[in-house]
Amino acid sequence: MEYDRILAAMDTSSLQPIVYEQALATAKLHQAELKLLHCVEAEINPMGASTVPSVGTPLDAGYLSPAAIDFEMAQQVWEAQIAEAKQWLQKLCQTAEQQGVKATFEAELGDPGHQVCNLAQNWQADLIVVGRHGRTGLKEFLLGSVSNHIVHHAPCSVLVIQGEAVVSEASNGLTH
Repeated sequence: MEYDRILAAMDTSSLQPIVYEQALATAKLHQAELKLLHCVEAEINPMGASTVPSVGTPLDAGYLSPAAIDFEMAQQVWEAQIAEAKQWLQKLCQTAEQQGVKATFEAELGDPGHQVCNLAQNWQADLIVVGRHGRTGLKEFLLGSVSNHIVHHAPCSVLVIQGEAVVSEASNGLTH
């Protein structure tokens, strides 16, 4: 199979260097274009409980509600996380370019699983490279699984890089 466009789903976990190296090696092998994507998840509900009347904005009421202040603070954190991600993604792209691979990046606010699949569709990716942290049972139910979502919704092939916890459990015969 030939890959022309490879999308690497980048996070800040210990798997990130392995996912990047595998995506870069595959891009070099196939002389493919590489796109790195990092998503910052919104972790609060901006429409949460508020004492502000439902008509108008919090500023119209003459004060900021706790929900509005929380959202404003969260938005500042998200913007800082996106700016930080853009810096390290840019460095990774420069490394790829030095190795002869055309590379670009995006850092966005949103649900990682959905964002990866949407970008893969819109960019017409041939392959997605993503890490798997090995959450199972209740942890997976509560925290979700980005790799599981991508495997089931991707418009193209998916290469899943197993995390160390998954690999060590498998070697001990603890996974099924």
